[in-house]
Amino acid sequence: MKKTILATTIAILAATAVSAQDMFARMEADVDQNSSVIVFEPLTASADGYVAVFDNHKDEVGRLLGVASVREGANSETRVVLGHPVRQDVIAFLFTGDDFMNPDNAVDSIKIDVE
Repeated sequence: MKKTILATTIAILAATAVSAQDMFARMEADVDQNSSVIVFEPLTASADGYVAVFDNHKDEVGRLLGVASVREGANSETRVVLGHPVRQDVIAFLFTGDDFMNPDNAVDSIKIDVE
């Protein structure tokens, strides 16, 4: 009985620690060439914020292509509408708070290869 309670307590503490972090680590981003929407699923944010997608041609952060708001905690699906079809690689940044224009303020990022 004690082993079961201890294992359950450890599992709960580990889950709490993971959910408090900002992460794209387990996230998948789906985008195909000529699509104008990128779907992120899932992602976790430590506070309300935004996912901002920027052009990333030749591994250089370019112009802002689209933004979607996220809520604190788990976000099962976040859709970023880009306004035009994606034809080259992009990078997504996770921001907490209101400032999503400066990638240096991002809490996490993920590069997305357009296929």
